[in-house]
Amino acid sequence: MIYPQFPEENFWNTKPVVKLFAHRAAVMPPLGFLTIASYLPPDFEVRIADRNIAEESEGDWEWADVIFFSVMLIQIDDFQVCVRNALAHRKPFAVGGPLTHALPELALADADWVCFGEAESIMDDFVADLRAGRRGRQYQGGNQTNMESVRLPRFDLIPNINDYLVMAVQFSRGCPFRCEFCDIIEIYGRVPRTKTPVQVLDELSALKALGFRGFVFLVDDNFIGNKRKAKVLLGELADWNRDNGYPFAFSTEASINMADDEELLRAMSRARLLNVFIGIETPDPRLLKTTLKNQNIPGDPLEKLRRIRGHGIHMSAGFILGFDGETRDVFEVQRSFIEASGIGVAMVGLLQAIPHTQLSRRLEREGRLLENVYVRVGVTLEGMNFIPKGEMTRREYLEGYCRLVEHLYTPENFFARILPALLALDNVHRGLLWAQVREQYPILLRLCYHLGIKVRGGRLRFWHALFQVLRRNPQALRAFAYDSYHFYRLREHVAYVSNQLKTYLASATPDDVLDEVITDEETAAVSASR
Repeated sequence: MIYPQFPEENFWNTKPVVKLFAHRAAVMPPLGFLTIASYLPPDFEVRIADRNIAEESEGDWEWADVIFFSVMLIQIDDFQVCVRNALAHRKPFAVGGPLTHALPELALADADWVCFGEAESIMDDFVADLRAGRRGRQYQGGNQTNMESVRLPRFDLIPNINDYLVMAVQFSRGCPFRCEFCDIIEIYGRVPRTKTPVQVLDELSALKALGFRGFVFLVDDNFIGNKRKAKVLLGELADWNRDNGYPFAFSTEASINMADDEELLRAMSRARLLNVFIGIETPDPRLLKTTLKNQNIPGDPLEKLRRIRGHGIHMSAGFILGFDGETRDVFEVQRSFIEASGIGVAMVGLLQAIPHTQLSRRLEREGRLLENVYVRVGVTLEGMNFIPKGEMTRREYLEGYCRLVEHLYTPENFFARILPALLALDNVHRGLLWAQVREQYPILLRLCYHLGIKVRGGRLRFWHALFQVLRRNPQALRAFAYDSYHFYRLREHVAYVSNQLKTYLASATPDDVLDEVITDEETAAVSASR
């Protein structure tokens, strides 16, 4: 089982800082592989090669009879390297993962077996075909796996579990919402399906028995897709964590409507769910309605963020530029909101139409998709892969995007933004404060050296923020460390992306379609003609 590398320059590739500050080799193991491995018969020997830690050896290639690849869209470049290696070694291979949904033609080009959708339901047929040597097979796994029957992942296959900073556990699949740009609902459906608390606790027990301690990421795309079941799990998590001496803290992804449920927030806090990534996208309700993200519209988003922090939950968030109907003040609107939000790790991206989503289908009907613009989820180097509708051209978007992210990640603006939010963080398990300090002590020392001494620019801002947190709200120390080590990398990543975009703009050709916009009348005419 070979897991391709993530590109070094993408927003979420924290591998460099994980190595520098936590002395771990990579962020998180390939949970899909660990799960599928549990469905293979006992006589199948399995090795996992995570290329984000180390490339497979020549001995691995000689040993293997069959290669499995699990691929996300962002891993496409290294996946193609892996395919060339498999062909060179004359090894048959299978492909699964979200790539098969986004780019089925690429997955099918050379693979001997391709799984579309979830793999649990097709494993018996797949194994039978492997035994019989039947190649050229395709499997439709769909999106209706009964999560209560999903087997315990083979965490024991990880060569060294403490190579990773974070462990991955999945509670649910699917999301009830309809966001137009999202591929999650296309792959996993809109009916959230969940494991039982017993299943999740069994996975945690397995991780604990293998010697892992620290953060566990609940990798659901919306942990609260089924709030009722999420609350039940949180109660069980809190009790299990307490009874086992608090070996883990948790993080996840959830929609901002979590702020509307006090019972849920209390349960998250009690379970030691300390970090949540939220898709805010835009503070403009008109644009949210345009992109069908209606769950974000009710209420004041800044008040919701304050409410969440009041339960000791630290946040990062995603923001998007490029929705239909935006005006030229959108960059200032986003800047102002992000600064008021206190969110340090603000993932700002230009909208991209991922293949086979509602958005890509609509843009294709309207004649707006640009075939020559490479889609890379998580890194914006060429930006929007469509002609915008509104006041601005793609060129204006790319130029405005550069200015915005450069502004957000200067030391002055970053530390000024996060400090009020850190001081407002409350109810962070005060009884566990010293345990938290012990956990973060080595990382804080390294942060103090690299950001407070070694790195030029921003030293005083770093020290000021650290001393303010220590003096006024020490329970926010872990959250400060989280924001700071992300900042260490993001300041360089933003500079790289800005430089690449400016180089692209300076050398663009007419085929890049940088200076066009489209009107409502034009899109209606194109749609009517198709």
